[in-house]
Amino acid sequence: MLSRKNETKESIIEAALYLFQIKGYHATSVRDISNRAGVNSATISYYFKGKNGLMEYCFTSFLEEYLQLIEKHLGTIQSSGPAECLKNLVKEILHFQRKNYLAAKFVYSEISFDSSLNREILSTYWTKEKFYLQSLMETGIQEGVFKNISLPIFILQLKGLLSAPLLHAQYSMEVLYQFPREEYFTMKYLQELYDFIDIYILDVPKEYPLAFAGKEVVL
Repeated sequence: MLSRKNETKESIIEAALYLFQIKGYHATSVRDISNRAGVNSATISYYFKGKNGLMEYCFTSFLEEYLQLIEKHLGTIQSSGPAECLKNLVKEILHFQRKNYLAAKFVYSEISFDSSLNREILSTYWTKEKFYLQSLMETGIQEGVFKNISLPIFILQLKGLLSAPLLHAQYSMEVLYQFPREEYFTMKYLQELYDFIDIYILDVPKEYPLAFAGKEVVL
C-alpha cells in the first residue's frame, strides 16, 4: 500500500502526464496540474521544484525502469540464446510501454526536441540503451545466429518500430482505427515485430532447429 506521501506524489505525476498529453508540456501550467491532482502549487514545488523538475522526474523514472528491463533480459542470453532473448525483450518493451502509456508517449514525444535535458538523456540513458542492444546483437552475430547486418541501422529501425504506436497514436486511432492501448493491438503488433526479426536478422542454418522462427505470440 502506498503511503500518503507517495500517493500525493503519484497523483501529481498522473495529473501532469494526462495534461501534457492533452494540452502539451508548454501549455500546461503548475496551477493546471495542481487543480487536477487536488493539491496546491506549493506541494508540486516541494516534491519536484516546479514543472521542469516534474518533467525531469518523469523522464528519469521511466528511462531507469526501461533500462533495468533491458539489463534483466540481457542476463538471460546464455540460457535462452540471442534470438529468444531479443524476442522476449521486444515483447517486454511493448508491455512496459503499454503499462506506462502516458509516460512513454510523453518521453518519446519530448525527446525529439533539442534541450539541455534531452542532450543529457541522449548522452546517458540512450547511450546505455545502445550499448545493451549492440552487445546483444554482436553476441548473435558472433554465434552465427544473426546476419552480419549494420547494427546502427538495425537499432534505429527497431527503435522506430517500438516507438511508432506512441509517436503516431493519434493517427493510429483516428485514421487507421488501431488502438495502441488495447491488448489485441499489442498482440498483433508483436507478431509483426517477430516477423521483422525472423526475416531481417535471423541467419538460421538448415540443420538448426527452427525454434524461434515464426514464433507464436503469447501475451
